[in-house]
Amino acid sequence: MSTEETRVEAVDAAASTAADSAYVRLRAMLARDELGAGERLGDERSLAASLGIPRTQLRHALDRLEEDGAIRRTIGRGGGAMVTDGRFERHLNTIEGLPEIARRQGVELTTEVLRLEIATAGPRDRRLLRLDDGATVYRITRRRVADGRPLSVELSRLPTDLFPRLGTTNLTSLYRTLKDDYGITPVYSDESLQVTVADAELAEHLGVDEGAPLVHVQRTTIGSTGRPIELAHEYFVGARMRFHLRKYGFVSLDRAVADHDAVFSVHQ
Repeated sequence: MSTEETRVEAVDAAASTAADSAYVRLRAMLARDELGAGERLGDERSLAASLGIPRTQLRHALDRLEEDGAIRRTIGRGGGAMVTDGRFERHLNTIEGLPEIARRQGVELTTEVLRLEIATAGPRDRRLLRLDDGATVYRITRRRVADGRPLSVELSRLPTDLFPRLGTTNLTSLYRTLKDDYGITPVYSDESLQVTVADAELAEHLGVDEGAPLVHVQRTTIGSTGRPIELAHEYFVGARMRFHLRKYGFVSLDRAVADHDAVFSVHQ
């Protein structure tokens, strides 16, 4: 072995040792600070400075933590290494499509359209979407797969008169398509959450046992035209989800109802 080859091997061994040491120290940091899922470990610049190592060595240590399922690296403002327990986190304060949430959280998300049809609107569709008798709706069933494992099944109904030829568009991110192709954006939505169990069809789509716990989200979304644009039922694998909600102070019921009516009247 030449002198140069010996030197290169020594450098590689030192870098590997430094990365191993950084991995152990980061593990200790997680335990010492009692960081829980969703909390931020830090960005690369601050972590490298704290550990006194180059960022290239830090990345090797972070790679190992990510492979262990201890952290997830996120992008965008406030991004960095986030502590994770493998659950997908959905914020209830904002209206965002799952693809946008997944991208920010560093999750690989794919969408499969399982069913797409046009049908006459039923009584509930007409009431909540404010449709006339005889109106039609799109019925769309999609499955979301996160990091290679089924995450959710979503059943959406949208008015056909607002979105002609919707079936020929990209339905991977529905809200983005509505904005880009039809100039309509979601303004607010009313959602309710409840725990339910998987029936035979949902169990098959989600890869869980029949009777497994699911989180059922029901949603009515109002668009920028002032009309309801979507009714949706989402069924999430309960063991893979975390829902986050930020609450602001105390608001009396009368005030909350008045504020809702005021927003509703603006979009009539």
